[in-house]
Amino acid sequence: MQQVILNFQAGYADSYKTIREFVAYRTHQQGRPQKAVAADIDYSPSHWSRKCAQSPDDSMKMTADDIEAFIESNDDISPVLYWVEKYCSKRSRIARLKEEIARLEAIEAGQNDVV
Repeated sequence: MQQVILNFQAGYADSYKTIREFVAYRTHQQGRPQKAVAADIDYSPSHWSRKCAQSPDDSMKMTADDIEAFIESNDDISPVLYWVEKYCSKRSRIARLKEEIARLEAIEAGQNDVV
């Protein structure tokens, strides 16, 4: 009997609506103080915090340059992976689901050699 493994963990794009929200999350997940992350990007902690929060009335907006600086200074490509997941995987999501359905149907039919 073959065991089916289901992964219910949400991906980056499912968990965060915008790249700004994701970068703010990653800023806090670096394992370093936020002031060190901000300093590496050449911002004060308060400016970086304002960019991450992005209040509608605030003039401090996160830019593509900010995201590139974050990636380079932290050696963290997860913002790129966020964009890939959000924009590239949508096209292949249906194909992947169809493949998974075919695989599960083959298992149910007793064709254990299909993976």
